[in-house]
Formats: sequence, C-alpha cells, structure tokens
Amino acid sequence: MLAACAGCAGGEERADLLVTAPRLFNGERMIQDGAVAIRGDEIVAAGPREDVGVEAERVIALPNATLLPGLIDLHSHDLGYGHTGSVVTTVRDLGTADGNLPLPERRSGPRVLVAGPLITAPGGYPIPVHGPSVAHVVRTAGEARRYVGSLASRGVDVIKVALQFGFPVITFDVLRAIVDEAHGHDLRVTAHVGEARGTRMALEAGVDELAHMPCGEDPELMRALAEAGIEIVGTLHVIRLVIGLPGFQSCPGYLDSAAGFVRAGGALLYGTDYGVPGIPAGVDVTELELIADSGGLGTAGALRAATSEAGKVLPIDGLGRLAEGSPADVVAVRGNPIQDLNALAEPLLVVRSGAIQAGG
Repeated sequence: MLAACAGCAGGEERADLLVTAPRLFNGERMIQDGAVAIRGDEIVAAGPREDVGVEAERVIALPNATLLPGLIDLHSHDLGYGHTGSVVTTVRDLGTADGNLPLPERRSGPRVLVAGPLITAPGGYPIPVHGPSVAHVVRTAGEARRYVGSLASRGVDVIKVALQFGFPVITFDVLRAIVDEAHGHDLRVTAHVGEARGTRMALEAGVDELAHMPCGEDPELMRALAEAGIEIVGTLHVIRLVIGLPGFQSCPGYLDSAAGFVRAGGALLYGTDYGVPGIPAGVDVTELELIADSGGLGTAGALRAATSEAGKVLPIDGLGRLAEGSPADVVAVRGNPIQDLNALAEPLLVVRSGAIQAGG
C-alpha cells in the first residue's frame, strides 16, 4: 500500500507539471479538452482533463492550443542542433563521423539517436557526393561484422548501409553479414536506396527499413515491402529538391510509390534529411504535407507518422505518445494542426524529458 501511494497526496497523484489545452493529439487521435501531467522525465497521466486527477506543483493552461507528443525526425544529419526549440524533440542522425562516437548526452535541444557512418563499398555512396568522413568502407563479410560490432560497442542506435546503384555497392553476402550482426546486437538496419535494384537487395537481405522512398513506380515492389513489414522514411521533400543533382538526375514515380506503399498497408514515416540545402530547420511542414497526400493518410496520418508510428522503430518505449509511462516530450502549438499543419512551425511550449526548453 505504501508503494502504491508513493506518488499520491490527498488521494491524488503528484506531478511536477500539468499542462492543459482545448485539444490534445495523443499520437493516435485528437481528444477535446486535454491535459498532460509530468513527474520527472515521465508522463504520469494524459487524456481528457476530467480524467487527469493530479496535484501539480505548476499548472500551464493554454487557450486555443493543441498539445502533442514531441515530433520525431528519423533522418537528420546535424546531430539535432537545427531542431532546438522546435516541435521536434527527437532526431535520428543517419550519417555522422566515427570521431563523434560515442555521442555524449545533451540536456538542451532534442534527444539525439545516431547511426554513425554509412557502411559502403570502396568508392560507394556517399563518398563521391559527400566525401569519406561519413562513410566506412568494408570489402568482406568479416570486415562488415567487425565494424558493426564496433559501432554497437560505441552505443549507436541503428546501422545504416548504402545501396545506391550508379556507384559501387557492397555485395549481397556483405549485406547479409551486416544485417545478421546488427540483429545480434538488437540493432535495426536502415538502407540508403535510390531505385528498385537496391531496394530488392535490401528486401532479400532482411533490412528493417529504407531511409528514402525509392525512385521508379513499382506497385509490386511496394506491396512486397509492405508485406515484409519494412518501414520507409519517405524524405519526399528532399527527393524533390535534389532531382537534377549529380547522382540524382531523375526520380520518376516516387510520389506514386509512396501512395502505393501506404495503400498496401506500409508504414510511411517522417524524416527530412535535414542538412541538405533547402530543408528547413525544425519541422518540415512540406514533408508532412507530402505524407498527408500519400495514399489517403491525411493530416492526422502525417502526425502519426511523425509521432507514434515513428516512435515504434526507436529503442525507447512509449516515445511519440502522450500516455502514462511515456517519456515527457510534450509540445503545444496555437490552433489545430490537423486543420493546418503550419501551426507546428511556431510552438508555444516545448518540453523534452520533463524539462521546459521553450515557452512556458
């Protein structure tokens, strides 16, 4: 009984912070007259205001606002610095130099998860485009296994491989070794792909997700990816921006592929490839709009792609949801983002791991 009442006072649970607003998007659906209660770095209650019975040290009541989980950008390249103060409270850096590992934890700015360098073939992507600093070359299955083990020992959260044809690509046996070794360390593998050839290779090797929507309309391939449970971080906006650059002369059908993938039941997730010129710091509303237009997802589906659905591929339980036991990542914006995604661009409040980082 004493343990059960450890967070109670006068019959109510204690909280450090209670935030209320006319609307709450919990990562799945919109709730009217919502509230979130936070103790330490964890949410202790969230939902309709009348159901959140807590005694809070501080209360923030926001009129004409919507509460949401902090958004998750699954594909970034600046270690989170460009997202500070935005509604994005978690980023996954999918290409950083070996010298940055292990990544020290930061109290300010978003939570940062990291892949380390892209594993590639000699002369393979990204070396000809971005240089060797964010790449690690492997030639054999043994080299691949040893390097994945090294990354695991330095605390990476995901392994990234380059399967961009048009450049040299690792052999299938090397890719299989990468996947097997990563899975042995409970790490997912994401693949940088450009078109169907690399995508099929990833599918056959058991890669967990794709870091970009493949070019070339191929409904059967999209259906196979969906059936295999492979998620795709679309980066639809950046694909549109880089068409015509070296190595990316064209990318036909990528929006049709995104729509077909969603209609086949595939999980299309939010990621921006921030660091590429033209992609804004913080939230990329254009990316969310392109996701919303894919296969009938709509704006609510786009928000799920950047919150609860994105959280499912990360090694942190409950991330991307406003629910009891979830990490205390809460943002508030003026108005209703389901009606207008542009509302996300100017947050009223940003809380990450229970600490107020903006507003409040």
